[in-house]
Amino acid sequence: MAASAAAVEPQPKRAAGDLERAVLTLLWSADEPLMPFQVQQRLGAGLAQSTIATTLLRLVNKGMVQRAPRGRGFAYRPLRRAADHAAGQMLDFLLRGENPDSVLRCFARRLSTDQRDVLLRALT
Repeated sequence: MAASAAAVEPQPKRAAGDLERAVLTLLWSADEPLMPFQVQQRLGAGLAQSTIATTLLRLVNKGMVQRAPRGRGFAYRPLRRAADHAAGQMLDFLLRGENPDSVLRCFARRLSTDQRDVLLRALT
């Protein structure tokens, strides 16, 4: 009787953009540009290095990450800080609506007093 191969459980399907967000978050927290194998090691979750390399290349093509030669490969670093990226996403989302002024007013009303103070100081 032949030995049966160990069953390999499939990885759960990620939602669109989840891996890119995870890679960006990791790059933002890194003290230096990272090589794909470093990203793979830190993310874990059984991801192939080719999957990480493809994700990094997509982020380069989107203008979110820069790569520079390092040894026989490339090291990657984010082009914007996490706060700049989040602010850009918020603005993009705001401008997609039919009435950005109304959305902005609703958003401002939902802010805590401390958050409103920060926003007011940023505007003056």
